[in-house]
Amino acid sequence: MDPIKNPYAPGAGTPPPHLAGRESITSAFGVTLGRAAAGNSFQPIVLSGLRGVGKTVLLLTFRSAAREAGWVAELVEARPGGDLRTQIGEALPPMVRTVNRRWRNKERAARMGRIAASFARTVQATMTRGGFKLDLEPEPGTADSGDLETDLTELLVALGEGAKEEKVGAALLIDELHDVPPDQLAAVVGAAHRINQDQLPVILGGAGLPPVGRVLSDARSYAERLFTIAPIGQLTNEATQAAFEQPAADLQVAFEQDAVDALIEVSGGYPFFIQAYGKHAWDTAEDSPITEEDVRLAAPRAYQELVHSFFQPRYRRATPAERRYLHALADLNTETAISADVATALGHKNAAKASPQREGLLNKGLVYAPERGQIAFTVPQMDQYLRTLPDRND
Repeated sequence: MDPIKNPYAPGAGTPPPHLAGRESITSAFGVTLGRAAAGNSFQPIVLSGLRGVGKTVLLLTFRSAAREAGWVAELVEARPGGDLRTQIGEALPPMVRTVNRRWRNKERAARMGRIAASFARTVQATMTRGGFKLDLEPEPGTADSGDLETDLTELLVALGEGAKEEKVGAALLIDELHDVPPDQLAAVVGAAHRINQDQLPVILGGAGLPPVGRVLSDARSYAERLFTIAPIGQLTNEATQAAFEQPAADLQVAFEQDAVDALIEVSGGYPFFIQAYGKHAWDTAEDSPITEEDVRLAAPRAYQELVHSFFQPRYRRATPAERRYLHALADLNTETAISADVATALGHKNAAKASPQREGLLNKGLVYAPERGQIAFTVPQMDQYLRTLPDRND
């Protein structure tokens, strides 16, 4: 079939042609928007899940929903070893541009721009994004102390007060929250707490790997009461079938049921894998309906694409010693392993001997600790990939 019309789009954070199985979480965010706009108490949503389950896509969906409601909304991505103030500063130019365009009170909009400039000034005097230059006179004494919690709180309070007057709201969503350093994460939680206390229509939410709820609570003990931690995993078989069938049906293409069953099995219901296998099944089929034979021929090609774009790049980030740790973890063939068991599999009598490799992999985001003393892969089916490698140093 025509590859130009292929509706499936595997990619990092690329919105799927049909967002299946996430109705409850998008509906919950809609309720959060409504409660915030009405001045009622609410808990911002923080998504928690492995790589490839669609957390970033959902954050983009949240942002779109907020913008459609007339809100100022931006999404930023925390980066390992990065400075959150800089990353938030990068989101300020489009936020200020939206405020200037939409807020009726132009004096308040202008002040919001000056406060944004104050916040950004401690990082860089002039910041640009999307061709818009944030080169404004700062507001002395506001959001310019150099303390992230103080400045972020003052920035968001000003944004919330203005949005409340305009009868709308504002949303700042932070992806990869688990990568935010603890002191900066404490500042985020502190700012969210102040917004909650003042009942301002500002949603400060985000997403992270499965430990994100614990990481937030470690930053501030009250975080578990402040946020709703929403686990995001693989789709049900029904939702997976819809994710395959609906985009094709929109283009008058059908699947045989045996083909869908095969696709459900090989994809495991993981959204990123669904797009990869759907893409290759479409390209392999000559016409509608797509058959089980088409899927059988397409599956190895889809898997090789996943190897080169999903598994291999992550594996190559590990040192030789860290790779041995990954293989030992994979060979245990369990969803969550005991760290001491991995060390034993490596031939260490003392679990501490494997700690440097474990910490290195944690820092690189290749594994995570579900609980103290446990370890698991952050990438679905990574263990299966590792067990296929003929050379353990590939």
